[in-house]
Amino acid sequence: MNFSKRLVACFLLLLLTLLTLPALTQQLPSSVLNRLGSDPRLYNGYEYIRNGTPAKGFPFFYADSLLPGSLFYDGILYPNIDLEYDLVQDQLVIRDYTGNALISLVSQKVDRFSIDGHRFRYVAAEKTDQLKSGFYEVLYTAGPAALLARHEKKLVAAANTQDQARYTEASSHFLQLHDRYYRVDGEDQLLDALQDKKAALKKYIHDNKIRFRKDLEQALIKTTDYYLQIRN
Repeated sequence: MNFSKRLVACFLLLLLTLLTLPALTQQLPSSVLNRLGSDPRLYNGYEYIRNGTPAKGFPFFYADSLLPGSLFYDGILYPNIDLEYDLVQDQLVIRDYTGNALISLVSQKVDRFSIDGHRFRYVAAEKTDQLKSGFYEVLYTAGPAALLARHEKKLVAAANTQDQARYTEASSHFLQLHDRYYRVDGEDQLLDALQDKKAALKKYIHDNKIRFRKDLEQALIKTTDYYLQIRN
């Protein structure tokens, strides 16, 4: 089949799909239609297949199961939906429209989501060369500042036949100030990013006994919040 014939065949197939989709939707059971909601564009991801290697731990954020959350996807808010976030593949996973299988959503279409009270947003690398594309937890946001955490897991192979593979987790933290991002995985990095109030912040940290090594995220939040109060 030459190129022009293939093009015509593809066009006819697309036309047939568009014409039959409404009829197919009407034939779906009401339980399926309820899951589809007002816009079936939600279910246009890819089949999700979990790594079958037996391992200690799990690849997901927080729990080894789908958790209640909300999702802003392809311009539409889905306020009540079960999600799980694969930290190894950086993929957001939901049930398909039948409820019997899992699909991973198109990351670039995810504006934001929350899962078990934790808020995430998608950051595109083309908008900043300081971060890689993917999902970041929003730890804090106020005015021109935001604190973001990037959570990642890796599957580490067993060292010998007596051991078992295991998942390890690591997090990195970033301060967004206006349109710039700074890596802030400790007190020194945060103070360097907030250089204009460094002396005042060091005193605040000392006087309030803020311990970055004990609870990094809370220390970042408290110090950044104080910076915003004194910066003007």
